[in-house]
Amino acid sequence: MRITNNLTTRNALVSLQKSLRAVDDAQHRATTGLRVEQGSDDPSAATAIVSAGSSLRAIEQYQRTINAASSRMASEEQALSSVTQLLERVKELAISQGTSTANAATRLTVKSEVDQILQAAIQLGNQKVDGEYLFGGDQSSAMPLTSSTPPFTAAAPTGSRRMEISSNLRITAGHNATDVFLNSGVLAAIDQLSTALAADDEVAIRASITSIDSAHAATQVLIGESGAQSAQLEIASANLGALDTSLRAFRSNLQDADLEKAVTDLVSRQTAYQAAMLATSRIMGMSLTDYLR
Repeated sequence: MRITNNLTTRNALVSLQKSLRAVDDAQHRATTGLRVEQGSDDPSAATAIVSAGSSLRAIEQYQRTINAASSRMASEEQALSSVTQLLERVKELAISQGTSTANAATRLTVKSEVDQILQAAIQLGNQKVDGEYLFGGDQSSAMPLTSSTPPFTAAAPTGSRRMEISSNLRITAGHNATDVFLNSGVLAAIDQLSTALAADDEVAIRASITSIDSAHAATQVLIGESGAQSAQLEIASANLGALDTSLRAFRSNLQDADLEKAVTDLVSRQTAYQAAMLATSRIMGMSLTDYLR
C-alpha cells in the first residue's frame, strides 16, 4: 500500500486534534473542578447525581416547613405562657376577694380588672403570626374566637394545622382556639369569677378558684404538648441536616474531580500534545532525500 504525503498529513492532524481535545478536557476539569457535567460523561454517575439533587431540593423544602412550624410553635408557647400568667393573676384576685374582708365595692373594682384579663385572653386567642391566626387550626384565615362575651364560641371547623416535615411524616403544629381557650376552661373560669364578683357572692368566688386551677392545669398540659412537638421538630431538623450533609458528600464524590489528579492529568496531556507536535513537525519537514538516506 502506498502511503502518500497527504495521508500522512491527515493522520498527523487527526492525532493532533485528538490530543488537543484531551488537553482541553483535562483543562476544563481542572478549571471547573467537575468530573461529570453531562450524562455522556458518566451515565451511571449522572443518574445518581440527578437523584441526589432531587433529594436535596426536597430536604430544603422540608427544612423551610420545619422552620415555619418551629416559628409557630415558639409563638404558641409564648402565648400559652401568657395565658398561664393571666390565670395566675386571676387566681390571686379570686383569693383576695373570696374572704369576708372583701366587700361589694372592692369586688366590683376587681371585676373590672378580671374583665380586662378576659379580653386579653381573647386577644391572645385571636393573635396573628405571619398574617395567619395562630390558633386558627386548619382555618388560619378565619378569626378563631368569634365571641368576646358568653357563650364563647370558636370558628368551625377548628381542626389542626398539620405540616409535612419529612417523607411520609406529618406533624400537628400547634393547637386550635377550641383546645386552648374553650375545652381547657380558660375563658369559662375567668368569666365565672367575673360573674361571682358582680353578684358579690363570696361562696361563688371561692368556688371559681377550683375552675381556675383546672384551667391552669389544662394549660400546662398544652404547654407540655407544644414542647414535645417542638422537640420533634428539632429532631427532624437534625436528621434532615445529617442527611443533607451525607447526600452532598455523595454527590460531590460522583461529580467533582480530584483536583490533584486533574492537574496531574492536565500536565501529562499537555506534555503528550507537545511531544506529538514536535514529532509531527519533524515528520512533515522530511523530504524525499531524508527518506533515501
